[in-house]
Order: sequence, then C-alpha cells, then structure tokens
Amino acid sequence: MKTTFRLLNYLAILMVLFASAYTKAQGTQSATLIATNYSVSDPLGDESEIIGIVTDELGPLPGANISIKGTNNGTTTDFNGNFTLTHVNAGNQTLIISYLGYETQELEVNVPKSKQVNVGKIVLSAGSEKLNEIVINGGYRSQQQKALNIKKQSLAIMEVMASDVIGKLPDRNAAEAVQRMQGVSIERDQGEGRYVIVRGTPIAWNSTLINGDRMPATEGTSDNTGGTRAAPLDIFPSEMIEFVQLSKAITPDMEGDAIGGSVNFITRTAPSKKTLSVNLGYGENFQAQKPIQNASLVYGDRVADGKIGFMVSGTYWNRSWGTDNYEVVYNDNFSLNNLQLRDYLGKRTTAGFNAGFEYVPNANNKVYFRGLYTDFQDEESAVEHTFSFTDSEMSLRVRHGITGITMYGSEIGGNHKFANGKLNLDWRASTYDAEMGNRRLPNSENTGDPAYLMATFSTPVTYNNVTSDGYKFLDIDAPAGYTGDHYDNIQPYLASPVQNSQLQLDNQLAYKSYSKETDYVGQLDLTYIPSDNFKLKMGGKYKTMKLERGAPYSYYLYLGGNYGAPIHMTDYETTGFPYNGGFLTEIDSPYDNVLLDPINKSQLPVLFDQETLENPMYYHINFNKENPASAGSFYTGNEDVAAAYVMGDLTIGDKLALIGGFRYEHTYLKYKGYGVSTSDEGEEINPIENSNDFGSFLPMLHVKYMPNDHLNLKLAYTKTFARANFSDLNPTETISLLTVPSTIVRGNIYLEPTYSNNFDFMGEYYFKDVGLLSGGVFYKSLKNLIYSARSYETIDSELFQITEPKNSEEGWLAGFEVGISKRLTFLPGFLSNFGVEANYTFADSEMNVPLYTTDENTGEIIVTTATEKIPNQSKHIFNSALFYESNGFTARVAGNYKGESLAVVQGNPENYRWYDKNFTVDFSASYKLNPKLRFYVELNNLTNAPLRYYQGNTNRPEQTEYYALRGILGINYNIF
Repeated sequence: MKTTFRLLNYLAILMVLFASAYTKAQGTQSATLIATNYSVSDPLGDESEIIGIVTDELGPLPGANISIKGTNNGTTTDFNGNFTLTHVNAGNQTLIISYLGYETQELEVNVPKSKQVNVGKIVLSAGSEKLNEIVINGGYRSQQQKALNIKKQSLAIMEVMASDVIGKLPDRNAAEAVQRMQGVSIERDQGEGRYVIVRGTPIAWNSTLINGDRMPATEGTSDNTGGTRAAPLDIFPSEMIEFVQLSKAITPDMEGDAIGGSVNFITRTAPSKKTLSVNLGYGENFQAQKPIQNASLVYGDRVADGKIGFMVSGTYWNRSWGTDNYEVVYNDNFSLNNLQLRDYLGKRTTAGFNAGFEYVPNANNKVYFRGLYTDFQDEESAVEHTFSFTDSEMSLRVRHGITGITMYGSEIGGNHKFANGKLNLDWRASTYDAEMGNRRLPNSENTGDPAYLMATFSTPVTYNNVTSDGYKFLDIDAPAGYTGDHYDNIQPYLASPVQNSQLQLDNQLAYKSYSKETDYVGQLDLTYIPSDNFKLKMGGKYKTMKLERGAPYSYYLYLGGNYGAPIHMTDYETTGFPYNGGFLTEIDSPYDNVLLDPINKSQLPVLFDQETLENPMYYHINFNKENPASAGSFYTGNEDVAAAYVMGDLTIGDKLALIGGFRYEHTYLKYKGYGVSTSDEGEEINPIENSNDFGSFLPMLHVKYMPNDHLNLKLAYTKTFARANFSDLNPTETISLLTVPSTIVRGNIYLEPTYSNNFDFMGEYYFKDVGLLSGGVFYKSLKNLIYSARSYETIDSELFQITEPKNSEEGWLAGFEVGISKRLTFLPGFLSNFGVEANYTFADSEMNVPLYTTDENTGEIIVTTATEKIPNQSKHIFNSALFYESNGFTARVAGNYKGESLAVVQGNPENYRWYDKNFTVDFSASYKLNPKLRFYVELNNLTNAPLRYYQGNTNRPEQTEYYALRGILGINYNIF
C-alpha cells in the first residue's frame, strides 16, 4: 500500500516538473486568467482557442454559457468561472455570454489564426435596477443563480448548492445542509444530522464523496456497530464546503457505487480575489440549558500576477446538547420486558482546518493542492433508570465518556491542455484517513487506557398493575380484564417507593472502541476534443483501502451483595436529577415521582481506579481478541479497486446532447478475523482469512433535449451498485454445539454487490427571474439485495442453524419527484420580495425476505418468502421554505419531512422495527448592514419533533427522544 502511494507521489512530482518545463517552452503564454484586456499568445496549432473568466461584481460565475454566434460551438464556465472555447476559426468572432438572471452580453473578438486569445474578465450585470441591487448586496438570490446555472448546464440529473447558500441556512454540518436538496433526507444522532439519504434509499446505497473520492468511514450506524460504509457527516463543518453536487444519475467518470445518489463535497481552493472573513456566533441549547459557540476564519488571495492562489480556513464549533428519552423492550407476546428512562447531557466540539493552493503558470496548466483536518469530540453523560418487569428489578446506570472522530487528508493534482486545447490531461493523487475511538475524560485520575465508563446500581422491587402471571402490557396489547398503559404514559407502578439507599452496586463496564479507515487513491483522466460538438473522455482510478475494527471492553460484576459487604449508591457523591430543564416535559413529565438522584459522573473514575478494582468481591472479564465471546468483533480488511471508463459527449444541433459510455470496476477483497468454536470440550479461537474478487460492468447513457432556452428534458439509464457493508464481509465464524440445534453465525465475503439498473426522466423549466420548476420519475430494478438469512444444514449428521448475510433474488424501487423554486415578483409591493421553495419525493419499493414460522404440532421451522419494503426507505420526503429578501434583509423558514421507514426486519411483520415519520422546522434571518458586515440568527427544531421507533404498530414505541430548541446569534465580517 505504502509503495503504491509512493509511486503516486512520484507521479505527482513528475507531473509538476513536466508542467514547469512545458511552461518554459511556451514562453510568452503567460497571460493571467483575470486580465482586464484580452491578449494573444504564440501559435498553438491549426485552429485557435478563446479563454477567459466570467464574473459579476462579487466574484466568479460558474455555469455561464459561452458560445460563438452563428455556430454550435459553445462551452460553460467551471466552478471558478473559467472557460476554454476550442476549434475557433480565425477572423472576427462574436462571443455570446448568457447567465440565468443576467443580461446576455455579446463580445467582439478578433481571433488570429492558430492563436490562443485570452479575453480576460467578462463582468455581467443584472437585468434591472432592482435585480442589480440584490446581486450587488450578495443576497440569497445571487447564490441561487450560481446553483441553478450549474444545474441547467449539466447534461446529467443533479442538484447543486453553493457555499453562500449553505451559510445562510441554519445548518452547521454537511448533512444538515444537504437535507435542503430535492429528494434528500437525513438520519439524526442526538438531534444532529449524521447520514444522508437520497430518494429514501438505504444509507449504504448512497455515496458520500470529498472532491470526487469516497469519504472514509469510521462507524456505520447510529448504534456504533461500525459496520457500514457510510461516513458520519456531523464531523464535517459546513464552513469548509465550497459546493455540494448531488448526482442522482451518475456519469461513467464517477465512482460507480451509488444506487441512491452520489453526494460530492467540494472543499475550498483559491479565491478570485483577496478574501478575509470572520464569523462569530453564540447561542444556547434549550434542552441542555448550556451554550453554543461557533467561530470561523477564511483567508485567501492571489499573488504573482494571479498565477498563485491560496486559501486557508479554520472553524471551531462547540455545542452543548441534551436528550430526553424513553425506551421499551418487549417480550415475544408483546408484554413489556422493561421500561428505560434515559436522560442525556453532552457537549460536541468540532475543530476543522482546510487549505487550498494552486499554481497557474499560464492558461494551459494548473497544479493544485488541497488539505483538510477535522476533529470531532462527543462528550456524553447519561442517567438511565430501568424498570425490569420480567425480573422484578429496578436499576440506575450512570455513564460518561468521550468518543472522538478524526478525519484528515490531502491531495495534489493538475490540469494540462495540449494541441490547441484538443487534448486535456487531468491527474490527481490523494490520501484520506478517518479514525474513531474513545478519549480520556477531562480531570480523570484514571491512568488506564481511555474508555467509556458505566456503573449500574440495582435493587429488587415489586410492581403493581401486572397480570396474574406477572406480565405488563400496553393498552393495544392488553388481554381481557387487564387495563394497559398508554404508550406515552407507561408507568412502573412500584408497590412501594424506592430510596437511593436501597440501590447497590451491581456491575461496571469500561468500553473502548476503535475504528480506522485509510485510503490511497490515484486518478488519471484524458479528454480528446476532435470537434466542437464531440468530446471523448477516458481514464482510470486505483484505490487501496485498509480498515481496522474492534471494540474491547472490561466487565466487572460486583458480588458484594451476595458474598460480602454491599456498595450502596449513597456511598458516593450524588447529584440532583432530573437536571437540564426537567425530564420529558413534552409529555408532562410523567416520571418525576420515580426518578432518583444518581451518583455524580465525576465519581465514575473513582469506581474504576486500581485500588477499587482490586476488591476481591469483583468478578472481572476482559472482552478482547482472546475472549471467545468477543473475538468476532475484531477484524481487518483490505480492499483494492481498479476502475477504467470511456465516455463520449456529443452535441447534435443546438437542442440535443448526450453522454454515453461505460465504467468497469474490479474489486479485490481480503479480510482477516477470528473463528470461535464452543463445545463440551471447551472453546477454541482460530485466525481466519478470506478473499474474494468481482468485476462490475456499468453502462450508462444520458440524453438532454432543450426545446428552448428555458426548458431541459433529461433522460438517463445508468447501472450502479453497492458493495456489501464491512460487517457483512467480516470473516468471523462462531460455532456453538451447546445449543439445540447447534448454531453457526458468520460473515460472508462471497456476497455479490447489490446491482441496480436505473431509469430516470426529469423535466426542468427555468424562470427568467431566477427560479425553477422541475418534475421527474425514476425506477430502479434491483438484484442481489443483501439481508440477514437464517437457514438449516446438516453437517456430519449434526443439524445446524446458520445465520449469515446473503443475496436475495430481486427487488425494485420507483417513484417521482416535483419541485419549485420561485420568487414571487408578480405580487404587488413588499410581497414581491417573498419567495418559495418546495419539493416532494414519493418512493415505493419491494424486496423478498425469508419469513420463519414454527409448526404448532411438530415444532418444525417453516421458511416462506415475504415481500417487504427495502429497509430505511421512506415513501414520502418533503422540503419546503418561505423566504423574504429586501434591502439587505433575508429571512427563511424551512421545513423538512421524512416519512416512516422500515428499520429492521426481525421475526414477523408485527415485530418489525420502524422509524416513525418526522417533521422539523428551522428559521434563519440575516441583515447586511453594509457590504462587509452581516448579522444573523439561526433557530433549529422549532417544532421539537421527536425521533421515534416503534414495533409493528405506531402505538407500540421502542424509542422516543426529544431534543428541544437550539439557536445561535452571530456576525459575519468580510474584512476584504
């Protein structure tokens, strides 16, 4: 792996030297991209080319359309506003520059034969005084224009969001910013967005990229199993993002593992002019009743006559958080096994640094560098009351720990043009690391390894309101003659009150998690432009990835209650409870009469000091690689992916364009883990190593028809795939001969990836005054869906129940989406300053899963097939916003709705775990006092919408969480 990346570095160095040598050879070809007057370079070939940059008063305009009058020869500007127009005939030519919301401009250019002409900076102006005022003030409209122009010019079906739009939303991480896009929803953790979901598809089917490379994963799911390929986006500050591209139908030059969609975060590189801005914010989380602070700094400039550009940015985001939660665990007959009341209080800190550098010696060459570092720390404490009805016990657990996630990486690359712009060479080498683990608690005297600490105190109790056979039910499941509890008022009904002094130390747990992924990537792209209506592009990409997963922990069972002196909770310092604004006030605080004061979290390190743990009353177990009970959770993996693609971009007349081609990706897997065998003769652990490889051929076709300048019709067929989750490929095999029947639980490295044939159609109508009306349909034909399978097999005359991930036969996902973004300029007076944005996505799906039932007479397990929804797929997704903008003042109310989705297939449909519908409302407003100074306010979760999971029926909750309102006030000062 290191050798491979060393070779990539050598390649990068050679490219830089080549660029430098080529620059010297070209001599006078040194016209800067931002020259005010155009210049002419030395001969380049038989034809000429025109280069330049398109801007407005504020900066570059990406997605501007440039064409030569009277011909079909045209191009668009890139993210930095630069353009290159090749195959230009000598003579007087007229450039037509158009941009949504701006006046179309014509520019006369005298083009010598076989020359490169640099027209320098072309500054566009708005179409009226009113629009000009809005643009110059740098409001929401100007950034909306950038995004819509990029979307309009793209041949593919995509959504785009610009950095300044992100900055005007009440969102402080990447996931929450992206949820505003059409067809996007998110999964939250402690009220904060973490994972992106496109069109309601499972998280694992969506590819999250950073500058075109897949972002490394540290954990995969909200339960910290560390098993999926999803990257947690709450570690990624939104201030580090320049653009977000959401591709719903990918092209062959993009990574192919993206069934739902591909979200690409483009980080900052270099500005077009000197920039220095400071952002400061302060607020409060009303659940935690503690502060939120945010600060960021961005500085960039261009020097050496514009040939060298750089940008650095830093951000610090410290936010307190709080969660009130109740959870219910059910028995097989839907009676309540236990009720858990959990009060969380925590602090999350994100510190990020981003740097970009580019060297542009001339119009034909650019070499760039990007680097980033972000560190996320989540300090969490929790007090958990558990009422165990089945065991006639009550317990109180206190836990405290810090989980840290660090992501860092860098890339170097270059863009080079040869043969009068007909041949372009792009190259890039990058490496990214992401690492997760527990960190040392502040002011802790514990000298051991960092760990998440937990201690549980318990006491026997007697419960009232149970059936004659000792069961407790909700009202929807109550048997005849029994009055069950309402789902939002499940009471323990203790026969007598419990005092703190009754609770005795039961057990302690020191949990340590570790997860790391390291990626090395090299990429080379070659573009050949033989004519002004055809472009051929081909290239290759090689990625090698290494991952490590493991979560050791130490369990201490205190035997004093039975064999010696007990340890009472009152032997330690306690703290008042509930704190942080009460507990479950949203449902009228129904548990205040049963809540006890817990030990202070500062007492946990005392319980875990060496002197305490040497007490002979402790029974200690280490769950690590040497323990059969935990060896299976430790594994490593290596994945090498070699990809190649060919694609053609063809323009037919001025109304029709298409992209066609294919991509091939070959994946090689090698995983190492442990096999565990348990029998009457004892337990045995043996290393296991498995490998596999597969190839994926991915044809793609995009067609774009433009009946007029305002209407796009886009049709796409793409084949994409999703690799199996890391945990599914884990080679661990656990065999137990002590159960009836004997069991085998194992991973499956021979899983096929899930493939999808995707059909998309989208219509886009662009309003003259900046806005969009869009609608489309999509259908995905799925093969090899991955699910957890249970089967029975006779091995050496012994019947085994085998649990492992397998591929199902087929499935499908289909739906439609509509959206509108419109400023209400047709209304009179101040009403004309309002605007609306709304989009709705409907999706439905089916997949075949095994259904297990037991014959009542023989006890035989019967396996049939059931048709179910694809897990984590929401049928309804809706985003809406009402905004107002005038004279430097902007206000926006935004709502996000995600419909219910199947979370876990477990047992029969009545036992399935569902994620309930969720609707959140946020508000943001800002006032621009002058071109440099802006004040803003951001409020999140105005509706205090709970996160809910339920089992089978919405009135049978498994988990309900409330987060309350959070808000921040701040200023943004653009010094220059």
